[in-house]
Amino acid sequence: MIRGINRFSGCFVRSIGNNSNQQQQTYRGIISVAKTTTTSSFQRRSPFSIFNENSVMTLRAKKSGGGGGGKSNSKDDEVFTPWKQVDISSVSSQGDKTIEYVSRELGNIRFGRVGPELLERINVETPSGNLLLPHMAMITIKDSLTLNITLYDSSLLSNVERALTNSGLGLNPQTFDTTIRVSLPKPTQDLRQKLIKQVNTISEDAKVSIRRHRKDGMDILKRYKLTKDDEKTLEKNIQKITDDYIKSITKITETKLKEINSN
Repeated sequence: MIRGINRFSGCFVRSIGNNSNQQQQTYRGIISVAKTTTTSSFQRRSPFSIFNENSVMTLRAKKSGGGGGGKSNSKDDEVFTPWKQVDISSVSSQGDKTIEYVSRELGNIRFGRVGPELLERINVETPSGNLLLPHMAMITIKDSLTLNITLYDSSLLSNVERALTNSGLGLNPQTFDTTIRVSLPKPTQDLRQKLIKQVNTISEDAKVSIRRHRKDGMDILKRYKLTKDDEKTLEKNIQKITDDYIKSITKITETKLKEINSN
């Protein structure tokens, strides 16, 4: 009986031992699964982590000027023309022509004395076309108020007389054989005032022309893409050119008026 009890006890102990091992293995499996589950749950992305990453990416894109295929609208990328490459020489060339015109027209105005240059711009109609008087005749001084014109072709006497009469210079041509004599009227106060008015009209017309050239110069600047500083520099240059030509016209005019008033 005692042996039977011992056997039973051994079986019971082994049974308990086996059960303990199984429980330990079960516990170990549960713990292992729990660890795996816990680890995998921490490895998953939360919606908040995705939002945060997207926000960072968006901020980076904005800082780098992203979007639009990588194109940048920054003003730093604009290409400007250097002011020295802008050609405004036409303002000066047109101004030179205006000065030549003023000098020529005022040179034709005489009061109290005459010279061949008075008739240099007389345009004569001929069968071969219009010709300037110096190209078809020799002009000499007879006295302080008289010029003699000797034609190379006497058949054009009437053509020259008509051109002199219609010149607007107040000339009274007289013909002697192949020579035409031109006498200026004697100086009078009325004539003086008339010439002064004529000089001032030519001067003002020339100044208007210079200002028109200035506008043309400003229009040239609109064809280029310039920085504000370069645009101001060119505008100052054009204004200086304009002022210089206006001063030149004023000086020429004052010289002519002095000449008229002194005779």
